[in-house]
Parts: sequence; structure tokens; C-alpha cells
Amino acid sequence: MEFSWKALPRHLALPLLKGSVGKARLCVLAQHALDLSNTPGSLGLRLGLDMLRAAWEYDLLDNELALSLLRAHAAQPCLSRPLEKIAEIFAKASRFPENTDELLAQLGGRDTGAKWHYLKRMRRKDGDNLFWTRQALLVAFTEGGYAELEQWLETCKLPRPLRDAFAADLAFAREEYAVAARGYEKAHNALPVPLWRERLAESLCRAGEREAALAHWLELYSARPWHSNLVLRLSDVRQNRDLPGDLPPERGAVLLYSWNKADVLHRALEALAVSELGDALVCVLDNGSSDGTPAMLRAWKERFGERMLLVTLPCNIGAPPARNWLLSLPETRACSWVAFLDDDAIVPPDWLRYFGQAMRAFPSGTVYGCRVVDHKHPLSMQSVDLHLEAGANAGGPGSLEPAHERRFFVSDLHYQVPDFGQFSYIRPCVSVTGCCHLFRRAALDAAGHFDLRFAPTQYDDLEHDIRQALRGELPVYQGHLRAAHMQSSGQAAWADPAKLLATWANLFKLQIKYTQAEYDKIREADHQSLLADMLGRVEELSR
Repeated sequence: MEFSWKALPRHLALPLLKGSVGKARLCVLAQHALDLSNTPGSLGLRLGLDMLRAAWEYDLLDNELALSLLRAHAAQPCLSRPLEKIAEIFAKASRFPENTDELLAQLGGRDTGAKWHYLKRMRRKDGDNLFWTRQALLVAFTEGGYAELEQWLETCKLPRPLRDAFAADLAFAREEYAVAARGYEKAHNALPVPLWRERLAESLCRAGEREAALAHWLELYSARPWHSNLVLRLSDVRQNRDLPGDLPPERGAVLLYSWNKADVLHRALEALAVSELGDALVCVLDNGSSDGTPAMLRAWKERFGERMLLVTLPCNIGAPPARNWLLSLPETRACSWVAFLDDDAIVPPDWLRYFGQAMRAFPSGTVYGCRVVDHKHPLSMQSVDLHLEAGANAGGPGSLEPAHERRFFVSDLHYQVPDFGQFSYIRPCVSVTGCCHLFRRAALDAAGHFDLRFAPTQYDDLEHDIRQALRGELPVYQGHLRAAHMQSSGQAAWADPAKLLATWANLFKLQIKYTQAEYDKIREADHQSLLADMLGRVEELSR
């Protein structure tokens, strides 16, 4: 029986369409697939074992997952002999430490330097335990520390293919894509791990060798047709949808608002000024700043000239009112599109051309968003295409979130993996980040502007996307556009009790603003949209 998206049961198709990457997600998907049938050779069994194998590829040093895979292999062969030998080695070479309290305390903090100090100390104490190498890899690719990891790997006792693959990961993180491609190719030739080949293809594509990349992706797709992220990436590159297109049609406006962030706003405007804006207006609202923002903006006004509008308010009115104030200006009301940028967002020079490409690919879209990464550690993604998950109880003992019944959760798959290109694609979703998004002005006016009840900030952009989704207008995610965010997502709220309380209050408002039936309606529309998009891509790839 061949794999078919139409034949998949809903409980497997729904999460698989949202994403097929990361160890945790793939372990869950593998179990769903294995539950379909226990018949040897059945599609469910073969699919489940391949997903379990794919999960292990994300963390080859995970001894528990290696043991699970070896047990599955004993019942139904699913590993090549080289991979079986590697699994046998790591099933014994990695052990979870006994002192979990110290582990959680040390690695759960925010001081990356302290984490490396702890890891090096534990390595000296427990040097033959590859558990610490697993943690070093995690810290390096989420919080930085590439030099520390490089030194770590030089003396680490690992099979050569793994050392080559991890070195290639480091080269990729440093954007040395040709070097990364050579490393992945060397590792894969010695030990065929599909994930390494996937990253080889991504490295080749970024190094300009598109045809070679497509050849690798096509072979991977033939082996893993269930890999939704691969299908999305492959089909976009094959159709050149990953390249910047024309500027958005007609005249638009780029809108920013800020409060006491002179330094980061200056850097955001520097990036904006060297980007290709066409004849777009640039409108900045100073939300009652008391730092150097007013003087800095006056200097920028001289630089931009007539194409820049400044609005100065005597006090901070919050994010939703600031957005609406900018939308109320006669100059912006005359625009056919408006793009909102956070005051700490850095855009690439061709950012508007990427939005233009998304508008051409999905002309019925009303709002377009992008992939947002951490400015300091760009392998850490803050936002991608967001989807609604089923609600359940939240909060409770030990949680910072107050206990309450949630009507939905927002997908967070992008937090589980570093950014190796898995979310670089265009497709509809339920919500896109408000850090950098573009609206068709007519649709924005028709749906209504931002809800003032979500002042001072947090969730006003998500609420607006949900409101548009209820009108049958799903946002479009442009993952080929990467914006860098200079503030760690949510960091300010977590550090300030007052902001944290305001954030939770706004989340509660959003949970109860619409009925469960309305949220379920959005989830169903999203599912149907994702399925239709996937079926169209599969048909496209078959030609």
C-alpha cells in the first residue's frame, strides 16, 4: 500500500500537515502511525518505524530513543547494519545524570556562559557520558557558543561521521554553506542518515547549487513522502517561489511605533533605509518616549525627507491604539497595503520583494507574515506559520500561567528545532507574527482595526488574525523572508511581574472572546487549507 495524504486518518494527518520535524513531534507521529496496524509490512507499521527512525536522527546520542529503535528493529527490521551499530553504541554511551535538580537549575537559567561552565565541569567529572555532548549541542545551536562547541567536539570520542555532521552544523550556523555541504556529504557517504542529506540539500541550495539541491530533495521525497516540511521546501524551490519577486503592487506604507527604544529603533530604521522600498511611505509613531527617541527621529526625518511621516504623542497609549492611530492617518488611508514592523525588527534589503512573491503566489491572502529569528542566535526561531491546537487545562501547580481552561493553544513546533531551513516555505495558516507583517488595506478595514482591549500589548495581532480567519480569510506565511528580532520573544514580559500579569490577562481575554465552536471552525478551515495546499504540491511534484 502506497502512502496517500487522502487515506491518512484525521488524527495522524492533522499534526503531520502542520509539521514533520523535531524529535518530540516525530515520536508522537510515529506512535500514531504504529497504532494504525500491527500487521507486519502494513503501511502504518512502515510509516511508524520510518518516523521513529527520523526522530532518532535529530538526536542520535539519545540512548533511550536508540534503545526503543533497537527493540523495534528486533521485531521488524528497519535499520541498516551501520545505523544499527551506531544505535548499539549510543544506547550504552549516553546516561541521564542522577542529580536532576542541579541539571535543571543549571541548564534552566538564562546565563549561557554559566551553562557552558557547568557542562565543562560535568564533562571533566563524567567524561565518558555522551549525555553532556547532547546538552552542549543543544546550548550551542539555541543560545550560541559555536567556538565552545568546536573545542568540545575536537576532543570528544565520537564516530567520525557524527563529528563531520556536527562540524557541518557549525558551518551552517556560521552561514558557511559550501563548507557545510562538503561536511554533510562526507558524513552521509560514510553513514547514510537522511537528515544529513536533507541538510546537505539545504546547504547546496543556499550556496547557489539549486539543481544539485533539488536532486537530493527529490530522492528524499521519494523515500519519505510523508515529510510535509520537505514537500513544502522542495516544491517552493522547484517553482522558484523561494526567490524574491516584484514589489507589492501600488503604493504602500511601512508603519512603526516605539516607546523608549532609541537605540534599537535606530538600528531598525538603518536596515529599513537601505532596503528596497519603492515609493512606500515610512510612518513612525513616537509613543510618548522620554529617552533620545525624539531627537533621533528628527535626524531620520531629515534623511528620509518627504517620504517619512512622524507622529509624536505626549504619552504611551499602547500597541493596539498606536497601530490604529497610524492607520487613521490620511496618507496611510490612501495606500493599497500597509506593513507593520516592530521597532526592534531587522529586515533584509529585499524584504518587500519577498512579500510581493507571497502576494503573487497567494493572491487571495489578506495578511502576510514571515519567519522571525533571534537576532543574536538566528538558528533560534521565534515565530513561523502558526496554527491552533485543541484546548485543554492550562496552568496549575508549578506553572507561571494561572490555571484555567483554554479553548486553544498556539502551535510551537518551531521551538523544538534549530532553523536548518525546515520552515522556509509559503503557505496559508491561522496566524503570522506581528513583528513584521503586511496587510492589504481594504481587507484590514473590512475586518476592523486592532482591538483596544489588548492594550498595552500582547496578542492584539493574534486576535486580529483570528478575526480575519473567522471571515474565511486565512493569513499567508512567507517563510523565505527572515526578519531578525533584537529582543528575545517574550523576554521583557517574563522579567517584569506587571508585564507578565498583563500578558496572561490578554491571553485570557483572547481565550474567551470567541466561542469554542468558533475556534473549532478556524481549526477545521486551517486543516482543509493545509490539506488542499499539500495535495496541490504533491500533484505538482508528480508532473
